[in-house]
Amino acid sequence: MILVTAANGRTGRSVVGALSRSGRHVRAADISPDVEQLVGRGADEAIVGELLDPAVVRRAVDGVDSVIHIGPPMHPREAEMGHAVVAAAREAGVRHVVQFSVTHPQLEPLLNHQAKLAVERVVLLSRMPFTILQPMHYMQNTDVRRAVDEGTLRQPSAFNSRLAHVDLEDVAEVAANVVGDPRHHWATYELCGSDYCDAHELARVISTESSRPVSAVLAPLSTTVSGAGSSEDDDHRHDALVRRFDHYGRYGITGNPNVLTWLLGRSPTTFHDYVRRSLAAA
Repeated sequence: MILVTAANGRTGRSVVGALSRSGRHVRAADISPDVEQLVGRGADEAIVGELLDPAVVRRAVDGVDSVIHIGPPMHPREAEMGHAVVAAAREAGVRHVVQFSVTHPQLEPLLNHQAKLAVERVVLLSRMPFTILQPMHYMQNTDVRRAVDEGTLRQPSAFNSRLAHVDLEDVAEVAANVVGDPRHHWATYELCGSDYCDAHELARVISTESSRPVSAVLAPLSTTVSGAGSSEDDDHRHDALVRRFDHYGRYGITGNPNVLTWLLGRSPTTFHDYVRRSLAAA
C-alpha cells in the first residue's frame, strides 16, 4: 500500500492516477472530503483529515509500505506538515519516502521553496530510504483552452523572462516508477522538460497548434493575486505568490531535462505536445 498526501490536489490526483495505472494499491489522504471520490477511481482507500493532527497522520501511515508526500502548496505550515508525516512514517516503519519538493529549493526568498527545503532537510535526517523529486514549473499552469477562447495568454510574470517547464503527467509517471524501488533510494532528482520559453513563445505555440491567433498579455498582479485576506492562510498565499511572480519576472527559472529523460526512458513531453493534448481533451 502506498500513501499519497494532498491526494485531492492537482498533483495528488495525477500521482494517484499514475499509481493506479501501474497496478499499485493507493491510500489517498487529504483535508478535503472530496478525496473520498477517488476511491474506485485510482485509490483503494481514502482518509479525510488535517496533517497537523497527529492522530490523522498516524492513521494515514499505518500499514503502508511507502509514502509519497505532497505538501499543500502555499500553506503557512507546509514545513510542519512535512515534518509530521516524515516522523510518523519513521515511527511506523515505512520502507520508502518520496518527497515532492521543487527545483532549486535553495531559492529561499520564495516562501514555497523555503518550506520544501525544510522538509528536504527532515527527510535527509530521517534515516529512512528516500527519493526527493524536484519538479519544475508545471505546463498545467498555462490554461490552453482559455487562451484560445480569449485570444490572449495572460501572464502575471515572466512576460519577457524565460521559464523552464515540465508536464505534470511526466512527473506523476516518474513518481509511480520510483516509489518502492530500491534503485532510487537516497536519490534527489530534478525533473525538468526541454522547453525554456517566455510568454510570447508560449502564445506562439498555442496559436500554431490551435490555428487561432493568440498573443501574450501582461496581467497585473492585482488581477491574479487577491489582496490580504482574513486568515493566516490567505496572507501567506498572497505573500508567496507575489514573491514568486516577482522572482520569475526578474530572473526566470532554469533546469536541465537530462535526468527526466533518463527516468522516463524517453524524451519529456514538450509544450507543443501539452497544447495538442489540452485541445484534444477540450
